[in-house]
Amino acid sequence: MEDPKLAYYLKLRSNILLEGDVSLAEEEAKHFFESVTRVFAPSIVRDVIGLPETIADLHARGCQPIGFIARGTLYTMEMLVLQFNFVQEIWRRYTPEDDELIGRVPWVTRITYGEADFICAVPLMAAGEILSQSNLTQTTQETLRALVTFLATGRQGKFHLVKPNGGSTSTQHVHGLHAYKAKFFPRLIRSLIVTSLPSLPRTPAGNVSLLDPFVGSGTALVEGSMLGFESHGIDIDKLSCAISQAKLDALRLDQKFLSQSIAELSSLIELSQEDEGYTFPPIIAKKFDRKGKVDEKRMYEVSIARWKRAITGIANPDARRLFEICLSDALTRKFNVRMMGTGVGRFALEVSKKSIDSIMRSNLSNLLRAASVAKTIVEGYGLRLAPSSVRSANAAKLPYEPGRFSLIVTSPPYLPASSGREDYLVGKLISITALGLMSEEEIHHVETESIGSMKSTPPAGDGLPDSVHKLYNWLLTDSLRSIKAQPILAYYEGLKKALEESYRVLLPNGLAIYVIGKESVFYTYRTREVLYRVPCDDIFGELATSCGFIVEKRVDVELDKKNRNARPRSMDKYYESIFFLRKPR
Repeated sequence: MEDPKLAYYLKLRSNILLEGDVSLAEEEAKHFFESVTRVFAPSIVRDVIGLPETIADLHARGCQPIGFIARGTLYTMEMLVLQFNFVQEIWRRYTPEDDELIGRVPWVTRITYGEADFICAVPLMAAGEILSQSNLTQTTQETLRALVTFLATGRQGKFHLVKPNGGSTSTQHVHGLHAYKAKFFPRLIRSLIVTSLPSLPRTPAGNVSLLDPFVGSGTALVEGSMLGFESHGIDIDKLSCAISQAKLDALRLDQKFLSQSIAELSSLIELSQEDEGYTFPPIIAKKFDRKGKVDEKRMYEVSIARWKRAITGIANPDARRLFEICLSDALTRKFNVRMMGTGVGRFALEVSKKSIDSIMRSNLSNLLRAASVAKTIVEGYGLRLAPSSVRSANAAKLPYEPGRFSLIVTSPPYLPASSGREDYLVGKLISITALGLMSEEEIHHVETESIGSMKSTPPAGDGLPDSVHKLYNWLLTDSLRSIKAQPILAYYEGLKKALEESYRVLLPNGLAIYVIGKESVFYTYRTREVLYRVPCDDIFGELATSCGFIVEKRVDVELDKKNRNARPRSMDKYYESIFFLRKPR
């Protein structure tokens, strides 16, 4: 019989819903252990390492498998808690050598069951998710210790932590500071980074350098910085840059300073009077005017102006930037822009019943909680945050010298943006104008230069796969969809240029990880009859190889996105394809 002291029980996060995520977790575990076996019943854990079934199954997934039995690793427990992203708890038999670790860090505990002693460690990603979902006003190292005890024994203690069997996987600590469509899942991105590390080239200084050329809301930069890697991001959209920078700033915030700044802002908003300092962009204002809601429009404009004036009164620029992002998020939640998919820019404006004031006050409380959890994680796991930068630029014209980066992790706009089903800039217009991030001239420039915009510069269409031209020709024959033909051609032309630039700035043997939509579907709206399926994954693979990349691997991951209001074909399964592209040595 194998020595139980050599075996680990890796309990999966209980909020893992799909088989694809289980497979990703299994692949991650195989990077750190020689042998990984799925656990389909808690009795297996009892038989292998002696852990009682009730504990092996405590807070476990409601379906199989509940975890893995793993053997053979060169990684210490301190390394594993930083590397695992789909694992909720790491269990193994206790040894006397563990005493030093148990006395030094808050994320591991010793537990006795029967005649056997065990240690239970909680990985960084799981701790961040669960602490964030618990909505505690403040978290400390004591809270982290209480979380480990709660997961290991079921005993709550004084903090009333939430059971770890649900909640979002994309909003832990600073990741939740701003609503963002098509946001990266932090545990997926972190997993992609850590499992790629052994194969990455280093810079002349011996470091790993990371780039996200479509930075979006900054998920890759936050996780890269927390892993200790120099991380850089660019985006043509200045609001995306501002959101990303705010998240990076929030990782480093002093809690006392933040509390004082929020109190200062609360005082300023109470003193702020009606203000003429903001008007909606014309295309938004028309939505109110056409329905005769001029007074309602004016009320919202006054509320936005009041918060703008109050935020301007904050002297510290770091706090001011964070509060601007809180306001942007409040406006995003208050005014939801939903594209109609016609290709001519039609959209519906849905206005929440919650007031801007109430959303802002909630956002400020959430900011304080997020910063507290981030500080708890950074200090509890001994992280050294690496330098990061964000700048506004075009992914098709990267402002970096050749051979600058070890790793690119990114997700470009998906094809539906080019077919009018989505227009990210229109959805952000209220925030962009409220924060004064772009002039009308700059907005027009972004609209024409963005990859995936319906207003892109007319394309030449040279050097694209035959399947793209086939799609283009089909669109031209459809009177309802012919308006989408040129933008889709421009989309693939821009995507190819972005891939060429990614190739240029990577070090030899560098890796580019692109996450794209696997498929896009054109369909009859009323009957949902499929008219044309676009193999986005195959087209992307052809584009990548034409730019010189070697497609090392492609992984298709199902997403839990069954929303009846979603497009296309809302009740179909939806997949993303993850491409691992290697630049030859």
